[in-house]
Amino acid sequence: MGYIKGTVVGLFTWFIATIGYVIIFPVVFLRMYPPPHGVANVGFDVRVFFSNPLYWLIAIAAFALGFYWQFHRS
Repeated sequence: MGYIKGTVVGLFTWFIATIGYVIIFPVVFLRMYPPPHGVANVGFDVRVFFSNPLYWLIAIAAFALGFYWQFHRS
């Protein structure tokens, strides 16, 4: 039962980390590389977020921490 609970909590933390990453990454990216003057629209391809190795590091770490936290409690 501890493995099932740990997996569910790990998936939940992965989901929360993904939402946070998709919201925070564009803000940081736009501050590092501002769009040129006169450009009114800025678009993002969501596939770029998930092909970034930093995303996978954050996602796997979030799952591992959530799994360990719940598994340790049970």
